[in-house]
Amino acid sequence: MMGFFTAPRICIGPGAIEQLSSLGVRRALVVVDPAVAELGTDRRVREELLKDGAEVQVSRSVRIGPTLDSLDAGAQLAAEFLPDWIVAVGGGSTIDTAKGIWLRYARPDLGLAGLTPLTDLRLRDRARLVALPTTSGSGSEATWTAQFWNGAGRPVEIASRELIPDWALLDPTLPATMPPTVAVDSGMDALAHALEALASAWTTPFSDGLAREAVRTLTRRLPDALDHPDDVDLRGSLHSAATMAGLAVSNAQSGLVHALAHALGPRTRLAHGRLVAILLPWVLEFNFPAAREAYSSLGGVLGATSTQNAGAFADWFRRLNSRVGVPATLAAGGVDVQNLREEMTQWVPYVRGATSFGANPRIPSPQELESLVVRASG
Repeated sequence: MMGFFTAPRICIGPGAIEQLSSLGVRRALVVVDPAVAELGTDRRVREELLKDGAEVQVSRSVRIGPTLDSLDAGAQLAAEFLPDWIVAVGGGSTIDTAKGIWLRYARPDLGLAGLTPLTDLRLRDRARLVALPTTSGSGSEATWTAQFWNGAGRPVEIASRELIPDWALLDPTLPATMPPTVAVDSGMDALAHALEALASAWTTPFSDGLAREAVRTLTRRLPDALDHPDDVDLRGSLHSAATMAGLAVSNAQSGLVHALAHALGPRTRLAHGRLVAILLPWVLEFNFPAAREAYSSLGGVLGATSTQNAGAFADWFRRLNSRVGVPATLAAGGVDVQNLREEMTQWVPYVRGATSFGANPRIPSPQELESLVVRASG
C-alpha cells in the first residue's frame, strides 16, 4: 500500500510568533478565540503582522464545538476583506474554524458537508493558512482534517490534504497562559492521539516514531504541569509533543477513543480532552489483544511490566489519570450514564460510521461497543 506523509512547515520555540513578520503577508484575517483575545495574544499577532506592513482584520466569531453555520460570519468577513493569509490563534476549535472559513472563502461554490479527501479545492489560489496553537492537545495545527457539527448535532469531519496549514508556529509562551486543568485535559487528548496512531491499521514508520516520542514526553511530563504551571520549558515540551501527536494521528488516523468521544461528546457535555481521558484506559484494554506488539513497544517508556497484558496496560493509564485528576469513570465525571445507556441505539451508528472506527486495530460489534461504554460508565 502506498502512503503519503503530510506536514506543515513548523517553527518551534520562544519567539516563534515572530515568524509572522517574515511570511510576506499583505492582508491577514486573524481568526482568534475570544478568550485568547482577552489575554492580549491577538495584539501580539497584530504587532508582528504590522511589522511587514500587512493590513489586518480580526474575526472573533469562534465557538467551542464549531457548527457549519458558525462559519458564516467569518466567511462573510473574508469575502469582504479578501485576505491572502488566514491566521488561526487558539485551540483546536479555533484552528478548525479557520480551516472552515478558508474553505468557504476559497470555494464558496462547494458545500462543506459533501467534500471528500479527493475533492480538488485549490485553496491556495486565494489564501494560505498559518496556525498558532494556544493549547497543547488537538494537534489541529498539524492535521488535514477539521471537525464540525451539523444542525442536528451530529459530527461532521472534513478531510483534505490541502487543509494542512502552510505554517505551524509553536511558541511556548502562548500555552503558558492555560490553567493547569486545561493543560492536563489537552495533554490527555494529545496522548490519546499518539496511542491511537501507534496502534492504527494505517500506521507508518514515520507516524510510529512521532507517536512514540509524543507518548514518552507526555507520560513523563504531563503530571508536572499541575505542580509547575509556570514552567515555560515544560509547557514548551508538551506543546511540541502535542504537535508530534497531531502529525502522527493525521497521517495514521485516530481510533475508537475519538470515534466514541465525538459521538458521546454532546451527550456528556464534558470537555473533549476530559472525555477522551476517561475513555482511554477502557479502549486500550479492549484493543490490547489486537495491538499487543504496538503497545509492547512502549515497555521502555512505561516499564516492562506495564505492557505484559491488557489489564496491566490499562491500569498504567488509570493511575496516570488519577495522578492528574481525571475521574475514573463517566459517572464520576458527572455524566448522566442512565441517559447515555438509554440512547445507545442513537449514538452507536455514529461511532461505527466514523473514519477512525475503521482504523482501530480491533473492530467492536455493536454489542461490544455498548458493553465497553457500560464499563466506562461505572
